[in-house]
Amino acid sequence: MNIKQIQEEIDKIQSSPFSKKTDKQLISYDMLSVLHKQKYQGVQPLALVKYNDSENRKTKLDKSKVREIRKKYNAHVYGKKRLAIEYGVSVSVIYRIIKRLMWKNI
Repeated sequence: MNIKQIQEEIDKIQSSPFSKKTDKQLISYDMLSVLHKQKYQGVQPLALVKYNDSENRKTKLDKSKVREIRKKYNAHVYGKKRLAIEYGVSVSVIYRIIKRLMWKNI
């Protein structure tokens, strides 16, 4: 880049409306951005909710199977490993289902 191109870029940046904001305005934008991120963290857009439902994806488990797992589970009689083998998932998945870390809404 030559000096003329650099000066053109600097002029373009300085003439933008964002560069004319005061520090106070920039800080308020930053704070609003942080608040917005905190408010919507982990929240799924409504447009995606129906697509992420188990009926619309290829999941090994569905709602009825999750209910069966929770009913069948008995620590020393019908444990996590046995359920995992029966349903073709890992022991950690069974643990998360039982502790309601997964499939919370059922």
